[in-house]
Amino acid sequence: MWGRTLQFLPKQRQREGLLPWVIGVMLFLCTLALASGLALGKGIEQWSAGLSTNLTVQIVVEDEAQRAKQTEDALTLLRATPGITSAYVLAEADVLELLSPWLGDVPFDAGLPLPTLIDVSLSSPDAVHITGLKERLAAAAPAAQLDDHQEWMSQVLHLASAVQLILAGIVVMVVLSTVAIVIFGCRAGLATHRESIEIMHLMGAEDAMISKAFDERYMVHGLKGGLVGVLLAAGTLYLINYLAGEMGQGLITATLPDNANLSWLALLPLFSALITMITARITVRRALAQMM
Repeated sequence: MWGRTLQFLPKQRQREGLLPWVIGVMLFLCTLALASGLALGKGIEQWSAGLSTNLTVQIVVEDEAQRAKQTEDALTLLRATPGITSAYVLAEADVLELLSPWLGDVPFDAGLPLPTLIDVSLSSPDAVHITGLKERLAAAAPAAQLDDHQEWMSQVLHLASAVQLILAGIVVMVVLSTVAIVIFGCRAGLATHRESIEIMHLMGAEDAMISKAFDERYMVHGLKGGLVGVLLAAGTLYLINYLAGEMGQGLITATLPDNANLSWLALLPLFSALITMITARITVRRALAQMM
């Protein structure tokens, strides 16, 4: 009976032959948006977790002796504070490296006045009361300024959340567009084979038997298009990771998809086949019910 349900449909039509490629393009865009959104959330979480356990103390004093004294007093206070695992002064080379994106390559003997930076590591994000630490630090070293990175880090997190919402919207729109394309293809197929379907109705064929032909055909289209789209997306993601591999660690590389964690891409062709099959079944059965 299954084979008979397929006999009234030709094996291939030119316009239906393009459907797997259209679905492939849609799934390619959907995969890129989905992978980017998930990687962005995971990367931002890891990146912000590292910053939330680090503080920076800046001491700016023109007199070198006074600056050295305040630096020592600040280190003594920080190292004696519970919850702080380490506190050390950054070398001038490290400070110049931090300033290089804005100042370029500055030689050591340029005579540029550099602040003293103290890198502070916390055992956990809430291990220290920041407001109280700022007050004690101001008493011990009046020129010391404590930066907990919260102000600008919150701006980055808000931006990342907005980007994730946009990517989620893209995924939803691509899925809805794919569903609309399948609906249009099913209706066109029903219109083309209307006479054959009416003859099968007269011969006693049920709607469920007729719709199986469309279910199988569009399930295959969805599976083929899903495989094409996922393979192209996987290759694109791998290429992006490869090109970004030389950029070092940071916000950009932290938010890139991890090749080792993209195994879930194998499920997307099955999801595409399921969506196209269900869409075709609902569309065809509703149309057949109206023919009666």
